[in-house]
Amino acid sequence: MGLRAPPAEEPGHPLRLASLTEWRDGHKGFGGFSGLAMLPGGEGFLTVSDRGLLVRAAVERDGDGHIEKIVWQEGERFLDGYARPVYGFESDAEAVRLMPDGGVMVAFEGYARVSVFHPPDMMPEALHDWDRFRALWGNQGMESLAISPDGKAMTILEDPGHRGNYRTLRYLGGRDWKWGPWLPSDGVFRATDAVWGPDGNLHVLERAFSLIWGYTSRISLYRPEGGGFSAPEVEWRSEAGAFQDFEGMDVQRDKAGRLVYTLISDNNFLPFETTTVAELVQDP
Repeated sequence: MGLRAPPAEEPGHPLRLASLTEWRDGHKGFGGFSGLAMLPGGEGFLTVSDRGLLVRAAVERDGDGHIEKIVWQEGERFLDGYARPVYGFESDAEAVRLMPDGGVMVAFEGYARVSVFHPPDMMPEALHDWDRFRALWGNQGMESLAISPDGKAMTILEDPGHRGNYRTLRYLGGRDWKWGPWLPSDGVFRATDAVWGPDGNLHVLERAFSLIWGYTSRISLYRPEGGGFSAPEVEWRSEAGAFQDFEGMDVQRDKAGRLVYTLISDNNFLPFETTTVAELVQDP
């Protein structure tokens, strides 16, 4: 259902809200979506849930290209290395990316790991030793997963570390990972997803939360700079409490050549929160 009276966003940034759509569905396990990967052409997407599901959805658009309706197509549960459905500590999928060969790369919290899947086969292809990220086990680990134009994967830790900056991990192939460059930040927000955009820049979705005011969302742009990244440029920021808990994001170009940012919110399986999908576009 498209929401025609969009909540407020802070002015003065290059992105504006083009559409906001509420997604409801009666399938068991619906909700808790924390990652998003748009399918080519923007006619559907993949999303992952906190309870271990990979969901494919179709997107219906109006004549202006705005999302009008989202339809659940199929949902499959991830399996562990013993071909058992993931559950509890193993099930918290937080980020998803499509790979050039059609595979699906997924980052998990809880039992922190990054694996590749080839649906409908939901057996994981391990990208590291089972305990490689033991120090990150818990609920404040890998929420973001970005694949660069040259096909290299990088994940960003949710909580700011040294002086409020984000720590990154880079995948080197096989089972080899190493610490990557720090991402400069202010220490106020938490990273919930990241995308290497078609413009060659890294776009990071962030959130802050207040018990009084609710969620504030922000998108920051980082330009590659030497072996690291530039200071962030704020592309968009919502007013506090205006939106739900945006946790997943992807970036594509539309037919007019504009960058389109698609965001999905996590309803945290709470009756008073909804699942919404927003699309933001660059101002002309």
